[in-house]
Amino acid sequence: MTRTNDRYEYMHRLPAGTSGVAAAGAPMIGHARMSFAPGRLAGALVPPLVIIGLLYAGLFIKPAPSGQAVPTPALERRDAFFGLDLPAPGVIWAAGSRGKIVRSEDDGARWVVQATPTAEHLQDLAAWDARRAVAVGNQGVVLRTVDGGAHWAAVQAPRSEVANKLLRVLALPGGRALAVGEMGALLAGEDYGRSWRRLVAERDIGFNAVARAGDTLWVAGEGGLLMRSDDGGAHWREVALPVAASLTGIAFRDERHGVAVGLDGTVLSTGDGGERWIDRSLPSAGHLYDVAVDGDGWRAVGVRDVLVRGAADGGRWRLERATGASLAWHSKAVGRDGRWVYAGPGPSLAAQSAPRKRGGGA
Repeated sequence: MTRTNDRYEYMHRLPAGTSGVAAAGAPMIGHARMSFAPGRLAGALVPPLVIIGLLYAGLFIKPAPSGQAVPTPALERRDAFFGLDLPAPGVIWAAGSRGKIVRSEDDGARWVVQATPTAEHLQDLAAWDARRAVAVGNQGVVLRTVDGGAHWAAVQAPRSEVANKLLRVLALPGGRALAVGEMGALLAGEDYGRSWRRLVAERDIGFNAVARAGDTLWVAGEGGLLMRSDDGGAHWREVALPVAASLTGIAFRDERHGVAVGLDGTVLSTGDGGERWIDRSLPSAGHLYDVAVDGDGWRAVGVRDVLVRGAADGGRWRLERATGASLAWHSKAVGRDGRWVYAGPGPSLAAQSAPRKRGGGA
């Protein structure tokens, strides 16, 4: 708080007609002289000296800090992590709100926040290995790293003049990648995410998920849209489905067996390479956001900590809890060496990183 300087003046005029000789050295005010006794002079000087001292102390004397600052945890309560990957034993990479990327190299016992050049929400992250990865998100942001996340760099990608949120990215062999999002964004990346190009014309629809089955690429989206490409993305064709619900996740165990999930508990399965899809929906599950291969079976996650586990043929499903720690949502499920991690709110990811008991759905 700034305070203006105060000015103090001590003025005393002698009454008219009064004469006398002032003591030597007395200040002259107007045309009269006055004298102060030593006690009165000291009393007159004390207030301004006190004020000056207080101002000096406030401006130039800083109190020494006491105690130590509490460090900010890597996983904060306000965080939301939408995408993650497990590229190597013990390594967990997660990306989410406000451009935040965190990484653990000991199965989540300790986390490190990695600096990124954006404050946009990151919707997904995919890694080729422990050093090379790409992240995508709002406003068409695309980030890449080739040194384990010590440095993340923004790269240019095709953009729409309408909307540009990128929702999913898939790392493919040979440093290729596939990203999907709003306004029919279907982008192919090369050289470990260094360059990007559009594969299909822009259209007013959202693509939410992408998968690979052998040489076939799959893209799922709004309104029950499902497309496939059998030539690396050069040409695409739509596949008929028995439902019109928006699809949010798709995965294939091999070239023939796959599962797609979506809103309102939508579950579809195929056993013939995607030529025919069977409706296995579970309305009681609520919205499902992702599905992954779990050995010979499947697991899907979504709202309220729901975990839906399916048999190999995709015909039998049961409801469980993903973490059992809260009723948090989970937008992605990734497993490696028997360990499963689910993207979601910061407290949920922190709970998954805590010491774990053997067994259980997670």
